[in-house]
Amino acid sequence: MENKWRFPGNGYTQDQGLDTADMETFKRDPISSLARELCQNSIDAKKSNLKKPVRIEFKSFTIKREEIPHIEEIDKQILACKETWTTNKKIFDQLEKMYDQIQKEDIDCLRISDFNTKGLVGVSGGDDTPWHYMVHGSGLSNKSATSGGSKGIGKFATFVTSQFNTVFYSTITEKDETGYQGICKLCSAKQEGTTEKTIGIGYYGASDKNEPIAGEFNIDKSFNRKGQTGTDIFILGFKNSSEWKTEIISKILESFISAIAFGDLEVSVEDIVLDKKHLESVVYNEELINKASRKSIISQYLLLTDAEHRYEDVIDLEYLGKVKLYLMEFNAENEHLATNGCVMIRYPFMKIRDIEKISTLPCSAMCIIEDNKLNAMLRNIENAQHTNWEFNRVEDDAERAQIREVYRILLESIRERITMHLSSSINFQTDVEGAGNFIPGVENQENQTLDVIEKTILDKPTISTKKVKSSELVMTAYVQDENGDEEHLDDDLDFTTENRPLSEKNEAGIKGDVKRDTTSEKSESNQVHHNTVKYSELKGMSYRLICINKKMQMYAIIFTSTFEETEAVLEIYALDDAGSKTPVHVKACTLNGESVQIIGRRKIKLVLNKNQRIKLEMITDQPELFSSEVKVYACR
Repeated sequence: MENKWRFPGNGYTQDQGLDTADMETFKRDPISSLARELCQNSIDAKKSNLKKPVRIEFKSFTIKREEIPHIEEIDKQILACKETWTTNKKIFDQLEKMYDQIQKEDIDCLRISDFNTKGLVGVSGGDDTPWHYMVHGSGLSNKSATSGGSKGIGKFATFVTSQFNTVFYSTITEKDETGYQGICKLCSAKQEGTTEKTIGIGYYGASDKNEPIAGEFNIDKSFNRKGQTGTDIFILGFKNSSEWKTEIISKILESFISAIAFGDLEVSVEDIVLDKKHLESVVYNEELINKASRKSIISQYLLLTDAEHRYEDVIDLEYLGKVKLYLMEFNAENEHLATNGCVMIRYPFMKIRDIEKISTLPCSAMCIIEDNKLNAMLRNIENAQHTNWEFNRVEDDAERAQIREVYRILLESIRERITMHLSSSINFQTDVEGAGNFIPGVENQENQTLDVIEKTILDKPTISTKKVKSSELVMTAYVQDENGDEEHLDDDLDFTTENRPLSEKNEAGIKGDVKRDTTSEKSESNQVHHNTVKYSELKGMSYRLICINKKMQMYAIIFTSTFEETEAVLEIYALDDAGSKTPVHVKACTLNGESVQIIGRRKIKLVLNKNQRIKLEMITDQPELFSSEVKVYACR
């Protein structure tokens, strides 16, 4: 019985490399993975019936090389690994870097400690225990359906942040158990005096059975657990990049801000405290949150804390349980905060994924799945990083189809609730003036549903079918093409003298805009006046296309006119990936709630007043969302 490092043999079976699958899972974003996995594990270990939040500390410190227990044994093992893998340049180069790092006189470390938790029960013995699964397991877990983790590989997130893959665990449990153990995850190496190789993992323990050592482990001189239950993790050779604090804070807030806002979690990263009291000051501090996470974090914070201005709903999935839905709308001044998506959060209040493009309107939404059967169902199909639900993880075809259908119903219900609310909302639940500008055509339509909106648009549409008679004024419209030449507009630009009397300017033929054919050879009774009118595009206006209801092919165009025109037409085109455009046919349309004339199913007839805000609601022939180009023409 001796406390030392042991690297067991593999029994002449499989050789292990450095880049194993469990390590590779977290190498893409090591620091963020560390923050997410460690917080999740601590939340899962919360004491039963304890009203206090789980508390977690991330603290960096430096020790002398000789303070690492039996460090010479790790040196020796890395050298053995190098000798074994001399012909594999990738592994050899990695081992060289490890050896250089462990030779440094000062070793950077990171301590992660949790409080108000059960500790790692089973440190005094037992196979089916949290301690055994943490230290000796891979892909093993006995966590409940309400736990955040369930795959049993999250612990490897700690090793990828160590320069030489070495971590120590120490715990005090509710049953007054104490114990600690070190793990060094290298690769298979030749053993001295035998042809057998190691399994690639070394344990710092009390016996040849690699049992934990009784007592507490602490190499951070500034720390004292003072007998409180919980677990300490010491990462030796911590890869502390200049941005590590920002990365950890950002990932914790992005993933667990709901747990913090609900008072279930408190985290300190060095001297920065993330708790319910200090949450606002951290969320809006750009120096503490990376740019990529900022919008998501602020949106989640507003959804969780601003109950006065958020829309709330409950989706009842019957025997599977209920789901909470929060929604917040943003106006022009604050639309940069809108994610236009829905963040999916699963008990114990951990973000799993984002549902993108939940709406084309500037908004953010949050779906909270609490402790119920739906929670357990979705937990079983999560990937190892707990960042997505993957249906192919279910082997049984019928069960997989059932889960997929439940998920489809959930997403459809979320989209329907959001669409219904945004379409019928009169007073945005924000405290900023003018937010209603983004919901077209809903003024004075309190409690209006989509059916009512559709009826309004279809009620009295005016479709132009009138043919031009020879006795009426015929106008041939042109616009300039890309070469500056005149291009003929479609013949269905069909304006008669009844609709458009000639102005004095046009009668005089100023600038050649209007030319009269008064050929004397024709008798007065048979004379037809042909007038050529040049139609020009009204440029400089910006247009906003909004999908009101995809299923009903309902869209809205919003813009502010910078022109004064008694007669104008608007066309809309759908653009494909190559930039080619196709005219969008409009079945019915209203302008600010009043029906407007449609010419040839394509052109919407308008009267423009300068500085007037135009809101067109229309039913189109477009079954899918599309990129658009809007053009407005007028006779000039």
